[in-house]
Amino acid sequence: MHVLLIANPESTTQTEELFRRVIPQLMEIEDLRLEARFTHYAGHAEEMVQGMTREDFDVIIPAGGDGTVNEVINGLLGPADGDVRPHGELPALAVLPTGSANVFARALGYPADNYAAAQMLVDLIREKSTRTITLGTWKGDEEQKRWFAVNAGFGIDAEVIARVERARSRGFAASPLLYLQVSVRAWMKAQLHPPQISVQATSTDGEEMSHKDVPMMLASNTNPWTFLGPLPVVTNPGNSFDSGLGLFGLTSLRGFGGVAAMMHLIGVGHGRGIEKLIAKRTIIFDDAEQVLLECRSGQRFQVDGEYEGKPTRVELESIPDVLKVFAPHEVPLPPTMSWPRHAAKYVRDFIRVRAV
Repeated sequence: MHVLLIANPESTTQTEELFRRVIPQLMEIEDLRLEARFTHYAGHAEEMVQGMTREDFDVIIPAGGDGTVNEVINGLLGPADGDVRPHGELPALAVLPTGSANVFARALGYPADNYAAAQMLVDLIREKSTRTITLGTWKGDEEQKRWFAVNAGFGIDAEVIARVERARSRGFAASPLLYLQVSVRAWMKAQLHPPQISVQATSTDGEEMSHKDVPMMLASNTNPWTFLGPLPVVTNPGNSFDSGLGLFGLTSLRGFGGVAAMMHLIGVGHGRGIEKLIAKRTIIFDDAEQVLLECRSGQRFQVDGEYEGKPTRVELESIPDVLKVFAPHEVPLPPTMSWPRHAAKYVRDFIRVRAV
């Protein structure tokens, strides 16, 4: 088994201790040959893997967050406008999560703690535990169609990502406090000047959905949609890597109902009373195959946690059975699991892996 590890030598989250744990264990796997290459600028990982086939490497391990995973996926699969390369011809993907969120890895079933996730990665490769997953594509205005693995959308999430990127470029760390401050500002801006997003969607079984001038619309390829630290944010409980895209929107952000709807979005307030209050404000559409988003009010757009400018029109599509990944075959993540239980699992993994 020929394995390529891609890492960023300048990353502050990819510690020597983590690699000292992972690399010796990988090298102990029978018939495994490991090669490491380093990225030096944004987009380098994508360039590095372009055109690679199973004859080059059996497995590619991107060490990083969702942005790095996105680069590797787009490099391997190439432009989404053309014919999709059969996954049997491509190297399988095994993620070593070292980013700040790692939504893709955690939705696949990796633990929240990076060291525990690294141990799982080694075990999965040793056991050759793989599955084939669905990916999304997006095309904005005149841009080339590209792949995404996690989520995409106009609205508050894209505003938060753009503001955090700006703060990081000025030397601020991407801490939970920074995200909280930026989120509050984005929320206030949306109150004064709410986005006007129109959406049309068709599911894999032909069902259609259409809404106009909604202030928030998300498309997710995963469940959970994202995470707040160790805590999952579930928008579409029925969504998974085996189905189409899950769409979640809010028809209004104003008043107490708007606050309740946003709290519901991050997993707070799932009682009957709150559910009844926000029922008329939420848009949930599962297993979407084709999606058209239009936003002519100059709003930001994000893909896999990366700011992608202000397109006025974005086409999304779900493509099944595209990529082979190393992951557990079953991901036991009940949507009703409470935040305290998730936090307890995170603390448990954190203690266990450091006690080794």
